Amino acid sequence: MNASNIFTSHANLTDTTDEISIEIKETLTLLKQFYDVPIVKFVDFREIYTDELITCDDKESVENELLSYQQRCTQEKLYLFEDTFFDEISSNTHNLIRFYAQYPIYSATNKVIGVLLMADLAPKTLIGSQKDQFISFSQLLQTQLNKSSDSIDDKSTKSINKNNNGAKYIHVFSLAPVAFLIALVLCSLTALLLYTIEKKELQSNYNQQTQQLRKTLFNALERFDNQGLYISQKDLVIAGFLQSQNNYTKEQLNNLVQSQVSQNLTYKGYVVFDSEYNQLALWSKNNFDLAAYGFTNWLKRFDYRANKKSVEVFTVADTAFLISEIKIKKGSIYTLTAFDLSKFLKAVIGKLNTENYNIFIVTPQFTLGKQGEVNPSIIKNSISALSNRFPPTWRLHVQPMSKIIRPQVTKYSLIRLGLIAFCVFAFVYYFLRLPRRLHNEIKQKNKLILNREELFSSSLDALPHGFVIFNSHEFPVITNNAFNLLFAQVNKQNNQLSYSQMISIAQQQNIINHYHEHHKLDDDRNQLIDIGFTDGKWITVLQRHTDFNGFVCYFRDDTEAHQKESLLADVLEKSKQTNQLKEKFVTRLTQQLKAPLSSLQSLVEISKDPISFNEFKNNVGSISNVCDQLESVIQQLVNINKSESGKLKLQSKNVDLNKMINNNISILTKEAENKKIILKNNIASELTVASDEKLISQLVIQLVTEIVDSANNTTLCINAQIKNESNRNYLHLDFSLSNLINSSHFITELKSISGDDITRFIDDKDLSLELKFFISIFKMLGGKAISINSSTSKTTIALSMLVNLASKKIKDELEDVSSSQINTNSVTDLLTTKKQNNLLLVDDDPLVEIVIRAMLKNENIKIDYACNAIEAMLMVSQNSYDIILMDIVMPELSGTDAMLKIKKHSDNSKTKIIAHTSTPDTDSKYVNQGFDDLLLKPVKQGVLINQISRILKR
Repeated sequence: MNASNIFTSHANLTDTTDEISIEIKETLTLLKQFYDVPIVKFVDFREIYTDELITCDDKESVENELLSYQQRCTQEKLYLFEDTFFDEISSNTHNLIRFYAQYPIYSATNKVIGVLLMADLAPKTLIGSQKDQFISFSQLLQTQLNKSSDSIDDKSTKSINKNNNGAKYIHVFSLAPVAFLIALVLCSLTALLLYTIEKKELQSNYNQQTQQLRKTLFNALERFDNQGLYISQKDLVIAGFLQSQNNYTKEQLNNLVQSQVSQNLTYKGYVVFDSEYNQLALWSKNNFDLAAYGFTNWLKRFDYRANKKSVEVFTVADTAFLISEIKIKKGSIYTLTAFDLSKFLKAVIGKLNTENYNIFIVTPQFTLGKQGEVNPSIIKNSISALSNRFPPTWRLHVQPMSKIIRPQVTKYSLIRLGLIAFCVFAFVYYFLRLPRRLHNEIKQKNKLILNREELFSSSLDALPHGFVIFNSHEFPVITNNAFNLLFAQVNKQNNQLSYSQMISIAQQQNIINHYHEHHKLDDDRNQLIDIGFTDGKWITVLQRHTDFNGFVCYFRDDTEAHQKESLLADVLEKSKQTNQLKEKFVTRLTQQLKAPLSSLQSLVEISKDPISFNEFKNNVGSISNVCDQLESVIQQLVNINKSESGKLKLQSKNVDLNKMINNNISILTKEAENKKIILKNNIASELTVASDEKLISQLVIQLVTEIVDSANNTTLCINAQIKNESNRNYLHLDFSLSNLINSSHFITELKSISGDDITRFIDDKDLSLELKFFISIFKMLGGKAISINSSTSKTTIALSMLVNLASKKIKDELEDVSSSQINTNSVTDLLTTKKQNNLLLVDDDPLVEIVIRAMLKNENIKIDYACNAIEAMLMVSQNSYDIILMDIVMPELSGTDAMLKIKKHSDNSKTKIIAHTSTPDTDSKYVNQGFDDLLLKPVKQGVLINQISRILKR
């Protein structure tokens, strides 16, 4: 290897080292800005590229602490020392650093060549995606370092060999004589080529101009002959007249001549002669004596003319005499036309003028142009031709306005060609003499820049989420594939958009349906933004402003977490609606209880005084009615609880519809009176059916209550009849009123299913709890159809349900009374029974459910089971629990996160949540996080029962 090659290799190595050092500095700067930490450092074990960025006061102490933490990290893995962990591992007297992160850097041979670390003086924690980002920065740094070894070790030999092979030829062409000769030949060829091209171009222009001049002359000559033909047309009319008339008078011929020529202002006279020169007709102007001129000599000279097809013109002063011969059967006739020559020629010239050319007519007496008579000396550089219709002494000249010059290369063109040839010579000579070392250096610099950009771009594309850097004008400077795919539809039509324009266009095109910027403090450099896409994606943007007035954005995909949050919010919203409906139902029950309680209170006041036996019997009957009313009201609550648990069953017996409706009306009378509504029972007293009286009563009370809420100042009539359809008996209950002022939500939903087959009703329809409960009772009673007919004056709601006919007997009445007493007692027992507690067990191990159920089977506790945290949150939103036994370690969502979300969104603050885990809690960690208590696995039965009892007694 010669000295020049050694120098070149050393220079390349130095340049590569400097380039990598700059790239490492930029990577550390970007890392520092991204995580907003004051300390970032790269430690190169080879001591070549070690670099750091530390912005704090006590830099020496910080470097000592960094060294101590670096010595503790002995394994090749990611180390994270966070705030809570430093108090135990740090033995320094000054604990400045409260956060430390380190990751190893590997060489191309998979050996550790250094570490990348960052630290902060304030407490800090890295979540999962931030850890991945830190590893990505380490990989970027690793790729930059390995590029140096590749470029020096692997590519240096190849580049040197290539340079040696081509150096021989480059050395020859770089010699001054060779470069001079090559440059001289090239410049000569260039000058010759340009000279030939320019000469051909001039010759082509000259030929084109000459051809256009001749074409113009031919066109002008044709129009000039046509003008002469036009003058001779009147002669053909005269000849036709003479040929067609055998006998004619001289007066007729004179009249014809006068009609043909008198209208032309340029004509002075016109004469017709026969072949023997006898005058046949004569016309002249008043001030022109045509007969004074001698015509015989002119006619003889005309006969002896050389061109028999042409005409002859004789001029006397300013008057021209044009003689023409016309052949007819009888011989020849001659016509002589006298006209003002100057006016005639001006008219001809006016019609012959063309653009870019001047046209002249030259006669022995005149030379006429566009402006009239001109001097013949001005007609230069023109071409001329003779006319076939006029005398040969008359010529037509065409002159171009700009002179046509023959092709000739000027001095200016030669000078211009010389300058171009000199420039070519100088460029070729300079290029051949350019040192190859400079050429290689430029090429290598370009490759380094391209490799650097490709490396940085590939590293950013490896990130799982979108990343982009915007400049001070909000235009993207650096992006990765994830970001480009995210806004591909917006950038497809617009190549360069700012951040604001991109978001605005995406909102206009309905690509983004949600955009919210969270509030931030004035001195905060970070900004959180939520972006929702119409395709279901949910992106959380971390926007961090930089020192160059731009900002960096990290687009994190939080679609899955957002979907879970949205699902939980929807479930909680439905739970709130359900609770509101339950509160409404309880309020109605309270209103319905007022009537029987008021009657019972009145009976108590009456019983305080002595009464007769008949009065006592009447009071007993009233007490029986009050009991029936109380049973109807309380039975609604019982039926709802049974309906929710699936235990609602049909108890068929004979039902006196008239008595039942009267009982229901007495319950609702107070509420109806407040709305000025009269409840009227139009059912016949003997109408009795076999069905469940309590369910029918509840059905009627619920429907009448909804109608009363939607009406005012009217009469509600209740009718009933039995109809036989297809060998089956159906009870038709009709509720009619005349003033339904508005429709409640219940009536509106009832209208939506009006006319449908109730037997095919789907419980999963998006309907309210009230209507679903109403339909469930209606279907249990054998309901067939619900119809609502509305007109301007009347609204009718009809219920059709399957029943059996029954006779009204005293035995049935006794059975009804005893059944009513039994049911009343059962309701009383239900109200006085000890409350059953509800427990929700959340654990991903089904064996735990079996064990807990076995331990609590003899306790008054209802147990529900959820196999994960998501299912548990759904069940909590739909049910009320006294205790939740929560496992900690579960897939998708931990028990701690589920506990925090339940306490945040649940309306029941009395629910106690117990942490159920196998990890001992010596520092009350779970209680501090928000749990009400801790239960260790495996649990004993006595401990479980005692702890649950203790929790319930709080």
